[in-house]
Amino acid sequence: MVLSSRLIVAVGLGVVGAGLLVAPIQGQQDGAVRKTNGGASQFKEGTAPVIGTIDLDGVFKNYEKVKYANEEFQGALKDRQGQLMKLQQEMVQEAELLQRFTPGQEDFKKQENKLTEMKAKLEAGREQAEREFQSREAEAMASLYNEVTEVAKKIAKARKMTYVMKVTNQTPSGANPNSVMAAMSNPMIYFDPANDITQDVVYNLNAVYKAAGGPTAKAATPPAGAPGAPAGAAAPASAAAPKASLR
Repeated sequence: MVLSSRLIVAVGLGVVGAGLLVAPIQGQQDGAVRKTNGGASQFKEGTAPVIGTIDLDGVFKNYEKVKYANEEFQGALKDRQGQLMKLQQEMVQEAELLQRFTPGQEDFKKQENKLTEMKAKLEAGREQAEREFQSREAEAMASLYNEVTEVAKKIAKARKMTYVMKVTNQTPSGANPNSVMAAMSNPMIYFDPANDITQDVVYNLNAVYKAAGGPTAKAATPPAGAPGAPAGAAAPASAAAPKASLR
């Protein structure tokens, strides 16, 4: 397609006009910068960054409240699944009973209607359970996340940190694809372990939770050296005494 001369002229004038507008704007910006640099600074001086790190996955795995909440959630989910399975088994029995009747008979129609009602009830129960447990999980996770971040903020302030970044302490392994993906999505290739507050957060969360009389998960593994712990079990290296305590 050949451009018309009028269009070329219009575009050319537009470019020239843009060029004429840039100069005053650029001059105004330079003038503002010169005024700022020439006199007292109008901006508040920032603080030197001190970056800490936290492995949220590690925190959630070792926070006793999370373990108990997960156990309660799984138990409630299992109970609801049992109720739905019972209804499904009743449907199977009613379907077998339907086979005894001849299509078109009054008994056949009654049994068929009963099965239709049971099927609708089962589907409604499944949908309701799905919505209920999704909402319950989201509310629990939001509450737990807020608890973790509040403690992390207090520890960061106590240690004079200005930023805390999420990292993963999980070593990637070819046998565990999830660990590889977690490592690849880690925003930091290297961080100083001395500035990692993961264990500080876990320690304080569990200390506060225990002091409040919070229940523990039944399947919780006893700490190394405690009665019932596996023979020869040793405390993990990450269980070193925390550097800061809020209580």
